[in-house]
Amino acid sequence: MAVALYARVSTTRQAEKDLSIPDQLRQMRDWCRRNGHSVGKEYVEAGASATDDKRPAFQAMVSDATMKPAPFEAVIVHSLSRFFRDSLEFALYERRLLKSGVKVISITQQTSDDPAGEMARRIFSMFDEYQSKENAKHTLRAMKENARQGYFNGSQPPYGFKKEELDLVASKGRKKRLVIDETEAPTVRRVFDLYLNGLNGNELGSKQIAAHFNGRGVTLRGAKWTRTRVHNMLSDTAYMGEYVFNKKQIRTRQVKPEAEWVRVPIDAIVSADIFRT
Repeated sequence: MAVALYARVSTTRQAEKDLSIPDQLRQMRDWCRRNGHSVGKEYVEAGASATDDKRPAFQAMVSDATMKPAPFEAVIVHSLSRFFRDSLEFALYERRLLKSGVKVISITQQTSDDPAGEMARRIFSMFDEYQSKENAKHTLRAMKENARQGYFNGSQPPYGFKKEELDLVASKGRKKRLVIDETEAPTVRRVFDLYLNGLNGNELGSKQIAAHFNGRGVTLRGAKWTRTRVHNMLSDTAYMGEYVFNKKQIRTRQVKPEAEWVRVPIDAIVSADIFRT
């Protein structure tokens, strides 16, 4: 049987350290050899969550699998959680592949093709979803406590700030905190100055400030300024010394209840009076 392999890890850190993907591929290749299957293609997702389908390699695999005729008869995964950690999405994508004659086979959670096997896959999938949500809950709790202690959890600091690594070592690397980036901070101060005082006697709004910087070739870490980006900067309390963690839902970007926010004191780029004016 012609098959395709799909390997995935959740974070780029795992991918960079080769913690899982080579082992997944090795085990799947060995399993295919033992069972007389020929591997036609390998799809590798280096750093993508299985809680949604926003995965380039996954989408490429689905696209190939639904071609007519399909280039392979099965997608081989190490465990069903590599395919999806959302039970509904798992069922929808599995059904979509089956319509093209392509099965999803886990080498560690093998099931039959009868109704009992289908039920077993649903149970595995539901447990994977539950485990993913529990892990996310515990991770967020740890990150909130990390923020309460004054440390930075994110990967990309707000413009005007940079990460400073501390000597303290956590379970997943060194502790970090936000400090002022003196190469970017003057631009932040200029944004607030233009908004408060205007230019050459003319008042400037967010759109005009963005045009001012774009016209002078000043970028926002390589990106063009927009009215929204200027507005977000003028509204971000980090610039007056209060960085807020856990303010929005990661997936939907909806603002969470204020009681769930964690306010972290940091060095201010502008005074509170300037920020609130």
